[in-house]
Amino acid sequence: MNFLKKCAAVLLTGAMVLSMSACSSDTDWIMRKGELEMPAGVYINNLLQSYYQASTLVENTEEDVLKQQVEGTDAKEWIQQQALDETKRNMAACSEFNEHKLSFTSDELESCRQQAEAYYEQNGENLEKNGISQNSIELLYQIAYMKNKLFDALYAQGGEQEVSEEELRSYYEENYIKMAVQTFNFPEEPEIPEGATEEDKASYEEFYKTERGNVYTNANSFYLQAQIGMDAGQSWNEVLNTYKQQNAAAAGQEYDMNTNNYRLLDTATTPLNADIVGALKEAEQGELVKVETDTMIAIGATTDINEDPTDYEYVKTSILHALKDEAFEEYLLQQAQDESYELNQKAADRYQINKLKLS
Repeated sequence: MNFLKKCAAVLLTGAMVLSMSACSSDTDWIMRKGELEMPAGVYINNLLQSYYQASTLVENTEEDVLKQQVEGTDAKEWIQQQALDETKRNMAACSEFNEHKLSFTSDELESCRQQAEAYYEQNGENLEKNGISQNSIELLYQIAYMKNKLFDALYAQGGEQEVSEEELRSYYEENYIKMAVQTFNFPEEPEIPEGATEEDKASYEEFYKTERGNVYTNANSFYLQAQIGMDAGQSWNEVLNTYKQQNAAAAGQEYDMNTNNYRLLDTATTPLNADIVGALKEAEQGELVKVETDTMIAIGATTDINEDPTDYEYVKTSILHALKDEAFEEYLLQQAQDESYELNQKAADRYQINKLKLS
């Protein structure tokens, strides 16, 4: 019986054992705590994921990632540390899952199996070349479930460190807005072919200026129409629906005029442009704002976040994670510092990012 089947047999009752009895190499495991043994494939996968993350953070994405720095540290060192830290968190999640007597349902375990199978079918060739088995991927899906269950056991209602309703509501009131925005995107600057004549360059530039000018014309026209409509008693949502219905009709498409264009937004975590978010947050409810950024013109307004009580209930889990995700990651890492956790340094030395097949 392989280690995942052994896991599944006991996970339903709340205990987990990562057994590597079938392994013959002393570098097939990366961490150990008592009977729990983390396969090296999990660490190797974390190395690859850390490498891909580093590739988005280096100064020059066209150059060799490993010859650059990430956050002031040599990329190779940064990647190894990130992977090791994540592996420690994975190991701690397994251990704490057991300590808290948490469990899986058979449906959850089956979901992990199916997701791992699908993922490995798509990416298995590269994973296999790097020594990452489908079992390791399945275990990682299980660990994701473990983390969610452990997180709730710590911070959700009835948890050991329960976040109060008052704290959740306070975050909602301070950080959330309910907004509806229409954007007008600027065209990208043209890539002029090498060897283009001056006449061709002028044509490219003229076309770009014309297209950019059209964006200003369309945005300003819509902004004026919106102001007129709202002054006449239309809501911002009605103005948006009218505009979108006209565009849909021009394209020969249908549009639902009952569409609610408002969306809840956590201004503390959103990747949306800070200028747009700031303008919407500072504006009065229903006040139309127009913001120009490097890539677009945005026109929008906000409404009352408490108008629909279900909105708050819908985002409570997201708020809990916004408040406690960082603390949870630190908690797991701190647990793994205990001397009962054994790192297999021989495996850590063997599996180096510069030795893996990255493409």
